Parts: sequence; structure tokens; C-alpha cells
Amino acid sequence: MSKRNRHFVTIASLSALTAVAACGGDSTAKVENAPPATAAVSPEEYRKAQERYADSLINVTKTSKDVVDKLGKGYAVGSLRLRDSLGALTAKTDCYAKGRQSDPYLAGTVSYFVFMSVVGSNVVRVQEGQWTSAAGNIVESCLNVASKNWRFDSSFGAPASYITQVLLKPEAVTPPKKP
Repeated sequence: MSKRNRHFVTIASLSALTAVAACGGDSTAKVENAPPATAAVSPEEYRKAQERYADSLINVTKTSKDVVDKLGKGYAVGSLRLRDSLGALTAKTDCYAKGRQSDPYLAGTVSYFVFMSVVGSNVVRVQEGQWTSAAGNIVESCLNVASKNWRFDSSFGAPASYITQVLLKPEAVTPPKKP
């Protein structure tokens, strides 16, 4: 097996383990598996498998409402305006690009916690994330640093604690360049 194929097989093995961990043992969740660790696959086959895996993981990710329900009273789902604003701010950072340096196929969702007071927001942070690989931790860490400076005025919502989810997925994933 070539060095390049061993690299892809190793990533596939880690992705398969991540799928099991991401489901949290929920037998009702259907997550597509990455290519088997024993199969040598071409970069194109691997890319397609990773895209299917990302889509299946995103499809079983908890919604903002699920996160709110888990947290209990005192939390609400953020408005579409808040979600779109958080998405735009997230896109302006280089956090997702940093995560994709470790995993070019990285995809996932991030649930933001935003505390709104009568004068506007004073706390914005990542509450929870679901990722196709551990490279998502890089993204979350970066977003927590960046979001410390994000502020929203009171027109974004009444005083409350809001959970809002943002999807991070490459639209057209290109395979890694040959070394």
C-alpha cells in the first residue's frame, strides 16, 4: 500500500471512530460510515465518502431546539436574524479555515449561547458542537476567542439566554493537492 493510501486509510479509520463517538451511543441515529480501514481507496472515492459522512452526521445533529430542551428553562431558540448574524460573523473569521488545515473535509455544526440583557448581548460563546473529526475542536476554540468581541443590540431579542446553531460545511470540497 502506498504512503498516500495509508494516509487516507488512517484518516478513514479516525473518521469511523468519530462517527461512533458523535452518535453518543444512540442506536436510532443513522450516520454513514467512512471508507473501511482495510480498503485502499482513491482520493476521489475518499472525498465522496467523506461528503456522505458529513451529510449524514449533520442530519443527525441536535437542533437548536434539542439543545434548548436539554438545557431546560431559561433558554430559548434564537431568532433567524440572530442566527444569520452569527453565521456572517463566523464566516468572517478564519476559524473554519484553521480546522480545515487539519481536516480538509471538516464539516459540522456549532451551537452558540448568547445572553441578551436589556442593553444588548454581553456573552457569546460556543455552547456545543458536532463535527466530523476532532479538528472541530480547533474551530470551536478559535470561535470562542473571536466571539468574545461580538455584541448584539437589544433589537436581536428580549432579555434571555438564546441558543442558535450555525452550519459549517464546505460547499465544494476539493481533494488535497498531491505533494
